[in-house]
Amino acid sequence: MHQHDHQHWLKIMQQSTWLESGIDCYNKGELVNSIESKVCQLLDKPASLIFTKGTTCQLAALKTASGARDNPYIALHRRSHIAEDEEDAYIHVTGLKPLFIGQTTHPFGSHDLRSLDIKPAVLTVELPLRRVGFRLTPWDELLAMRKWCDEHQVHFHLDGARLWESTHFYQKPLPEIAALFDSVYVSLYKGIGGLSGAVLLGENNFIEWVKPWRNRLGSQPWTQFPALITALEGLQHNLPQIPGWTIRAKALAQSLKQLDDITVDTPHTNAFQVRLKGDATVVNQKLLYLQDQLQLVVCKPFAPAQDSDWLFTEVQIGKQGAHITNQEVVDFFTQLTT
Repeated sequence: MHQHDHQHWLKIMQQSTWLESGIDCYNKGELVNSIESKVCQLLDKPASLIFTKGTTCQLAALKTASGARDNPYIALHRRSHIAEDEEDAYIHVTGLKPLFIGQTTHPFGSHDLRSLDIKPAVLTVELPLRRVGFRLTPWDELLAMRKWCDEHQVHFHLDGARLWESTHFYQKPLPEIAALFDSVYVSLYKGIGGLSGAVLLGENNFIEWVKPWRNRLGSQPWTQFPALITALEGLQHNLPQIPGWTIRAKALAQSLKQLDDITVDTPHTNAFQVRLKGDATVVNQKLLYLQDQLQLVVCKPFAPAQDSDWLFTEVQIGKQGAHITNQEVVDFFTQLTT
């Protein structure tokens, strides 16, 4: 997810076999059809709908499921992207009400559902849960949540922005994971590497009911061909590489664990957290100095961890880091901590 200059995107589009496709207009056209059908095929869902952004995609899904049950309550993790990174859009824009479950340090489990005093319209799970270190909910827990939703007639929604990166952990194909959920959101720009965009999947009727909310939320642009072309390229060329990125993340994390003065998570996906103690200003000054001297960017700036005196950063393995060796990353953190 490194930033790219304009020439990067123009090069992808100019070399793409999709360049000669008919132009899209208001979410209709050959490119839109290609993406929606491709993602439906990958996840084996009956219908899908393209969006400009994951935020509007999930707002539309949650509002539709809530409206169908005449119930404004959604159950979610308090450190989920919906709760922590979208300026409470689900509250202020669509009038939904949160029921927070679980602890701040790890994904919630099926046992946490017993704490709900109010029946929600929707239960939403983020796989992986980024803000607690890209952690994934165990498979047995997902099965139990599916059963609970069936018993209580609750819509089960997946925030799958990084679902593509989660299959290796579960050792299950995308359709088997997606089958647990009534609706699934996937990103077209994170692991896939497109310019932007998202896709929502579900049953035919549900997707039809979502369409008005897509328009109401401003996700119906005149055209978005750059995002569509780069997403199709990413689905073709980047998606097959993602399991290898996860394998590499595990190997890199294991090497970093040999260093003193840092703690390193065991990755569930292609990303993980590294933590150390110190003054954030001092640590990040040294980080910027090493980035400049070594011409390497291996992680984000450090930030204070919640409820502790540690600082944390994120390491994410992807296409842009293919030229950086694991040993270079280990050497980088060695210099950072000495």
